[in-house]
Amino acid sequence: MFRKLILLLPLLLLACAATLSAQQSSKSKSKDRFREKDDRRYPVRIINADEINQEGSDYAPAYYKEGIMFVSSREKNGPRDPKTNQTYSELYYAFFDYNGDPSFPQKFEFNEMKKSSYHEGPVCFSRDNKVAFITRNNNKDGVVKANKSGKSTLKIYETRYGRPDWTRPAELPFNSDDYSCMHPSLSADGSKLFFASDMPGGYGGYDIYYVERSSSGWGAPVNLGPVINTDKQEIFPYISQSGSLFFTSNGRPLTLGGLDIYYVNNPLNNPEEVVNLGDQINSDADDMAFIIDDAGKNGFFTSNRARGSGKDDIYRFEAPRGLDGISKPEVNPAQIIVTNAKTGAPLQRAAIRILQPSEDGFVSGNKDFYTIDLFPVQDKPNALSLQLTRRGADDLGAADLYSNVEGKARTEFTRYHNYLVVVSLDGFSPKERLITVDSEDGLTLRFALSEAPVCNRAGGIVATTEFGTRIVNATVKFVHRMSGHVETVRTNWNGEFDACLPEEGEYIAYVERQGFREDNFRVNVKKGDRTYNEIRLQSLTPGASIEATMPLANGIQEGSVIILDKIFYEYNKATLNQSAVRYLDALLELLKRYPEMEIDLIAHTDTRGDTQLNQELTDARAKNAKTYLVFRGVSPEGRINAYGKGESEPRNRCTEGVECSDEEHQQNNRLEVRIRKVGRVPRP
Repeated sequence: MFRKLILLLPLLLLACAATLSAQQSSKSKSKDRFREKDDRRYPVRIINADEINQEGSDYAPAYYKEGIMFVSSREKNGPRDPKTNQTYSELYYAFFDYNGDPSFPQKFEFNEMKKSSYHEGPVCFSRDNKVAFITRNNNKDGVVKANKSGKSTLKIYETRYGRPDWTRPAELPFNSDDYSCMHPSLSADGSKLFFASDMPGGYGGYDIYYVERSSSGWGAPVNLGPVINTDKQEIFPYISQSGSLFFTSNGRPLTLGGLDIYYVNNPLNNPEEVVNLGDQINSDADDMAFIIDDAGKNGFFTSNRARGSGKDDIYRFEAPRGLDGISKPEVNPAQIIVTNAKTGAPLQRAAIRILQPSEDGFVSGNKDFYTIDLFPVQDKPNALSLQLTRRGADDLGAADLYSNVEGKARTEFTRYHNYLVVVSLDGFSPKERLITVDSEDGLTLRFALSEAPVCNRAGGIVATTEFGTRIVNATVKFVHRMSGHVETVRTNWNGEFDACLPEEGEYIAYVERQGFREDNFRVNVKKGDRTYNEIRLQSLTPGASIEATMPLANGIQEGSVIILDKIFYEYNKATLNQSAVRYLDALLELLKRYPEMEIDLIAHTDTRGDTQLNQELTDARAKNAKTYLVFRGVSPEGRINAYGKGESEPRNRCTEGVECSDEEHQQNNRLEVRIRKVGRVPRP
């Protein structure tokens, strides 16, 4: 089992090189125990994260945005660690899919950082993902430095994300050429950094320390003492949002074998008991590098237990009722008050939904919150813009709360989280607010709802007469017979339309779509009712085949261009985030509808930066997007060509040297899908 420690602590001389068998430390005065068994009705479930694990070592997960960062030695080629014969480890990022599983691992590099060719990671991030702390070999500008004994220690470096990129890493002041500091973990409020070190004065091997940040910088390291540290190895500390400290040790009296994962509550406030997580998490192999989400119900850890995908794998755990004994997250009480904006009167039975927004603006975790649409691009007759639109308030799932007779509702918000609060009530326009919980104070949120305009619903579909093919972007114009009021809507990519008509009574609806005969129908609308009509349009070409009719109906034909311009990459990166994946999943739906469709996937950048680097960046982005579609099941044989065009084809006036806003430049950072072949069209 000592092989594991050598892998995780490269280039270090360890004090205990003979065995990792569990022995009681004479210097540990802690009262240890195993975590009690779970209720059999709610067992802890362990799942191998096999979508990201590969043959080498995958370990040390860390939360980052809507996914995890982890360390891997999966590369087949490149320099190798002579102790393990594996390539030196690098950082990878995997976003969470709709089931919460990490998916589609991609190599991640901090820009402006000259890393060495040795090990990279582990890493941790601040809550806002703007500050990172990385374990790396002692180096200067990518060149590894050795101490007087000829050894290279591990150090912790800090880098910050700003405009436009991550800063050059800064070595933390408590590092040394003579001992190692590694495995950083930042407290939820960002004031304390926990880490492992073999600095002099410890209890033996690696101990866990913390430093506190003040206005003048990081303070001196403080050893967590003999209750937590032993004369062997304590590594991989993780401080949860609730303040529980998880760590890995091979020096405690209660063990299942090898390295085990333990936790202690209140680690800085006279801790009395260290708890082994027990056989729900630990095994007789090496188990380490544990992290847990803020709710205390899901998380990840590393193990080299049997039947894994590689030498070391990342595992996911689910604990529906949480892990007993662990500190609960800090929460702030909140009161939500809903009133009538016109009268100030309280509104009862208002539906309150509390959602988790992601950093890119999406409501995370549920793709059904969004509809896919293809909008025509102005002045470009053969171009469509693919867009995702969030559904209305009533389609965002069941309400979490309802306001009482006083218009009030009470809840709690977990500290250091962002929330999107959406309030709706029949007869009123919904309101929403983004909330950041970053203090210890309670919150009072006031929502004054305005009466909604009269809305009489009239919907339906538009399809072809001959084949029943849905017609996209047809115009449906409603004209009120008495007042002459006009409301115009269009059909979405499923051929559906939904109109909100302000007056009751009879309307004439005129339906138009290029390539089809115009039609109209009468509709009577009444308050509280929703009409539904199915309209059939006849092709202007009599006897046209379905192959000829389909491109007219859906606007997709050979040469059509679909623009994905709402994908936001990090500066100078090709890494796909959850936002990009949502749009690629929409494209995937189109490719499934047309099983023989062939496309060119083309990436573009704005005109800022070096021309050659922009070309290389778009090549990488296009390739990564194709790789994802293939990963999701699209055949790699001929269906997708992927390449970049750099900054050569800006969509707007922002050519080289022209001063533009960030928003204008962003319009040129896009993926375009050019339809090379439609192929066989499946019957509706």
